[in-house]
Amino acid sequence: MNKLKVSVIDNKTIYKKFIKSGNIFYIQYLLIKEDELKISNFIGLCVSVKKKSNTIELKNNIKKEEVKLLIYLQSPLLLNLKILKRYKKKYRLNKLYYK
Repeated sequence: MNKLKVSVIDNKTIYKKFIKSGNIFYIQYLLIKEDELKISNFIGLCVSVKKKSNTIELKNNIKKEEVKLLIYLQSPLLLNLKILKRYKKKYRLNKLYYK
């Protein structure tokens, strides 16, 4: 399993090469609660990619509940973005409604 680190700065290369629906991502981001800053982690399947607003939507089942996370790629709160798994031809739609 090949883990790739993606730089968030260069958006054109990210969209063309790395970010596709059907990939599994590992994301670290800053979570702001009242007066605290915490680093939070999330692993999920990329359900949709929106190029106009530079967002991706991740989905995961945690304790039998479906959790969706909307991530802005140009956000300063996003620390790290890694691809854990790539699917070649299994998922070809832009939005995955059935998975």
